[in-house]
Amino acid sequence: MQELLKNKPFVTMVLASLLNTVGGELFNIVFIVYAQTMPFAGLAVSIASMAWVAPALTAILTGYLADRTVQKTRMQLVIKLVQVCVYLVIAMTIGRSKSLPVFLLLVAMDMASSMLEGYAGSLWMPVLKHLVLPGQLHQATSITSAASSVAAVISAGGGAVLIALLGNRFAVFALINAATFLLAGILVAVGYRDFVRAEGAGNSSQADKHLGLAPGLRVTLGEFRRSAFLVLMVGFGCLVNLLGTALQPLLNLGLISMPEVWWGSYGTTIAAVNGISSLGLILGALLAADPLRRLPIAHLLTGVMAAAAVAGVNLVWLRSPALLFVPLLVMNYLLGKINPRFMTMLISTVGEDHLAATMGVVQTVMMIGAPLGQMVFLTLGNLVGISITMSIYASLTGLLALVIFITGLLGMNARDPTPEMGRRQKSG
Repeated sequence: MQELLKNKPFVTMVLASLLNTVGGELFNIVFIVYAQTMPFAGLAVSIASMAWVAPALTAILTGYLADRTVQKTRMQLVIKLVQVCVYLVIAMTIGRSKSLPVFLLLVAMDMASSMLEGYAGSLWMPVLKHLVLPGQLHQATSITSAASSVAAVISAGGGAVLIALLGNRFAVFALINAATFLLAGILVAVGYRDFVRAEGAGNSSQADKHLGLAPGLRVTLGEFRRSAFLVLMVGFGCLVNLLGTALQPLLNLGLISMPEVWWGSYGTTIAAVNGISSLGLILGALLAADPLRRLPIAHLLTGVMAAAAVAGVNLVWLRSPALLFVPLLVMNYLLGKINPRFMTMLISTVGEDHLAATMGVVQTVMMIGAPLGQMVFLTLGNLVGISITMSIYASLTGLLALVIFITGLLGMNARDPTPEMGRRQKSG
């Protein structure tokens, strides 16, 4: 890891991504609080909670575009400039009206920025591959994953403090967001030559391999035909996201009517929930040498769903402020181990000419259940109440945990190459 931290272009890229995430995460927290101030608070919080999923559903298109973008570093600068402009417009608009059309316009602008952020992330993938040595790739993906989570913790802690200091001055938060994107763009400019050099190495290795969208998707789908483990991972990933991504919106909605579970205020509690979740992701990614490195991904996914079930049980029957956070910490600690492993496997095995497109297909299929899960559970929460909804949620997550565990024992574990990555990293 020390060698990676001496790699200035890699560190510059991580810092630029960190600033990018700080802005996005901070405004996501603030936007939930802003939604709570609307006359239609329940509907607004539900919409704001679901809005982040939509950009993930465009990952196939943004991945395809990233593979076909020749000047990737220059496009990073363009994206940062556009994002700065978007949040300057949001700063001039937010708080001026509490009507539904204006609220939806703000949601649309925030979603557009998130889609650009997904496009920018896809542009980084082939560049990252050539910024580090092949043997450092797993550590590099762990560091980038942890840095993203660190940014979320900074955003959660900073969000709680700033909400307490600034109250409902939402335009100031939008300006802070614009400033973080500006700083991220400056860092990209600082490392521009190194990024272009790494980008050039990738372009030379995939010259004349660009295909149209349909042929490119056929090549991408060929990766699934060659790997039964990939098919199982994406399938279970879709189901885990269908249920797992509904937990945060359900907490956002349920906590409105549960002041006895708050840590101070509603806004502070939401920021703390985000912070604890991010802390789990950081620890999971950075503590790569713990005994869990030997476990197959199916066992880790089982733990994720079991923790989600415990969170649901607590919100229905126990309503303990402490137990609000422990399951989230465990759940995200395990996810912090899964994500770098899976990303390293894809970057190592998929051709660069369709790497971002493959990641886009994987992300889209995995996330396609998320809006359905959120829509169903948030609708139930608004119609029949949070207690009944969370009871159903806890039952389904517990059942999925059992199914994944049994599937692992029946053969998925034997096909899983990722525990070997953990052993190689430990031995290295």
